[in-house]
Amino acid sequence: MQFYSLPESLSPSQKRRRRSLVRGRLALVMGLLGVTFILLTFGYVTWEQRNRLIQRNEDDLGNAAFFLADHAARLIEVTDLTLKQTTALTHKQGWEQVETSRALWEQIRAVQEALPYIEDVWLNDASGRLRLTSAQFPTPVANVSGRDAFEAQAMRDRGLFIGQPIVGRLTKEPTFMISRRLQNGNAEFDGTASVTVALSYFYDYWSKLRLPKGSRIALMRASDGAVIAQYPPPPDALSFAPIDKAAFDKALESSVHAGLYSFVSLGADRIGAYRQVGAMPLFIHASMPQDAYRSQWLVQTRLYGAFALIALLALLALTTLASRQFREQATTATLLERQVAMRTRELRTETAALEILNRTGSILAAELDLDRIIESVVDAGIELTGAQFGAFFCGASQDGKEHYGQYPSEDLRRAFAALDIRAVCAPAFAEGKNVILDDLSQIMTDGGAALAGDGQPGHSAIRSLIAVPVPLRTGDVHGILVFGHEKPGMFGERSERLLAGLTAQAAIALENSRLYRNAQSEIEERKQAQTQQSLLIRELHHRVKNTLATVQAVVGATARSALSIDDFYQAFVGRIISLANTHSLLTEAVWQTASLREILEKELRPYNDTRGERITLEGGAVELPSEAAVPLGMAIHELTTNAAKYGALSVPRGKVAVSWESEPLEDGLRLTLVWQERGGPEVAPPARQGFGSRLLHRVLATQLNAKVEMDFDPSGLRVAIDANLKRMPYPETGF
Repeated sequence: MQFYSLPESLSPSQKRRRRSLVRGRLALVMGLLGVTFILLTFGYVTWEQRNRLIQRNEDDLGNAAFFLADHAARLIEVTDLTLKQTTALTHKQGWEQVETSRALWEQIRAVQEALPYIEDVWLNDASGRLRLTSAQFPTPVANVSGRDAFEAQAMRDRGLFIGQPIVGRLTKEPTFMISRRLQNGNAEFDGTASVTVALSYFYDYWSKLRLPKGSRIALMRASDGAVIAQYPPPPDALSFAPIDKAAFDKALESSVHAGLYSFVSLGADRIGAYRQVGAMPLFIHASMPQDAYRSQWLVQTRLYGAFALIALLALLALTTLASRQFREQATTATLLERQVAMRTRELRTETAALEILNRTGSILAAELDLDRIIESVVDAGIELTGAQFGAFFCGASQDGKEHYGQYPSEDLRRAFAALDIRAVCAPAFAEGKNVILDDLSQIMTDGGAALAGDGQPGHSAIRSLIAVPVPLRTGDVHGILVFGHEKPGMFGERSERLLAGLTAQAAIALENSRLYRNAQSEIEERKQAQTQQSLLIRELHHRVKNTLATVQAVVGATARSALSIDDFYQAFVGRIISLANTHSLLTEAVWQTASLREILEKELRPYNDTRGERITLEGGAVELPSEAAVPLGMAIHELTTNAAKYGALSVPRGKVAVSWESEPLEDGLRLTLVWQERGGPEVAPPARQGFGSRLLHRVLATQLNAKVEMDFDPSGLRVAIDANLKRMPYPETGF
């Protein structure tokens, strides 16, 4: 091809027209090349698809022969085991015994029923007479002397012999016989043990294979090429399509156990795959018509042809359009150049905005201080929108006060401060909506005046405003970003879109700042909780040691005062329960105090009557420190136990009155408690001092520095306790 340059005398329009003509011709040549390429590709693809379909069919035949041969081998192995088992059952038994043995019949019947593909089990003597069959008992009259499975074994031991298919004389179903030779003690022929296998079992299994239309599957003998079973079965069940024995023998010469070969059957060319069944002279033979691929190949060829035709039409249409487009290219090139220049400017602007957002995002991601976050956001908003100033106002929940503002001049700050921002941008504060005001001088207030006038000479006047809320994840509005300019119409959809991205970053940063402050507060609270927990653990350790010491003292004192084991048990259990009740009250108050009234009520409630007149409790609310609650609780228990055994509570008319008074002291309180019994048996001083007396006089005096007075008035016991209860410092109060 010869190339030449355009003459210099041609005008630019002529040059563009000449170039369009050359490009049109080139497009035509390329279109013809494209048509040729499509046709060649179509031919190559269809030929390759034919070869792939043929190969796939051959692979399917080989796989089918493999799996079916494996299946048949397993069935025949099980059948051989069945025949050997049947032979073993008849060992050393005469035919008369075999024929009349119902037990033997039941055994072979069970064997037959366990194998679904076996139709019947047969035992025949040397003459071919049927002696026993799993089909029925007594044995019907039948003879198999004419069957090849019998005659082959009669001539010599053939091992496991597969007979030709037959229609059973009793069952009338197509089967084939598998036999084994029976011999007597002199190694002479004594009959056969055989089974008949139903062809329907093979047909049911083979029908599950997916092979092309016209495929055939056969079980054949290698010795004579006889077909034992064939699927699809013939109408009369036995007229099987013949196997080309010469072609099959020739294939066996090249591959004994498995292979693929071509042959002619019933005047049609076929391709077949064979596989030997185990080590036996049997083969599975799977075949299909030589042209089985054709129907599917034609379908795919039509499909590819449709695609090729569409491609051709599309190529012709594109070739036609190409010449037209080349003519229009000159016109559109200028327009594209302008659009590219415009888009480039917009891209640079958007790139600059994106860089600002990325820079701000990096700053906000590393910042947790609230004031610096707000400053960074306001500065970035001014850059993004081209505003002259910007400010951040707190949300409505924080009175909408200005938190931070950036102004180029004090005059502009005063002009902005003169606006009622909460009224001007009310939707942003009240509803969380964006607000864009193009010209404040055109917006009138309720009084008819403009929101912003032209201003005095030499002073600034704000015209444009945009307000964007900063929402949090909770849905609340954290604050409002407000930006303004002296010129009208400075903010539009782009400003709103950029500020939406900025407020999203600001919301995350503000949320992180809030979470950081909350985390710091939580850490401090946890430190205080850990300190309090340590103090409580030390207090609990001290209380446990005191409790164990108290229990030890109770055990010793109870043992010394008890007259018998039962007395010891009753007294000890009661005192431990009293101690437990007191501890229960203490634990409810975190081991600080226990109510005196609750201690008395727990001890005396079981002895009160339904009207509540037998027990009288009178006194104000007194909270006993933990150091005093245990000994006082045990003292009340001893008084209650003594009254129930010997005093006023031992008779129905007896009554007990407990009164107390408390007086605050500088280091605690003074408690005066009086126990008075009336209506009980006559009181006399005890002959010996028991545990209760020792507890009242010694323990209370030692632990509480209490004064205890006991008056054994014959009309009723009176006990007065006067104790000063000191406050103890506790972990929670520090007092």
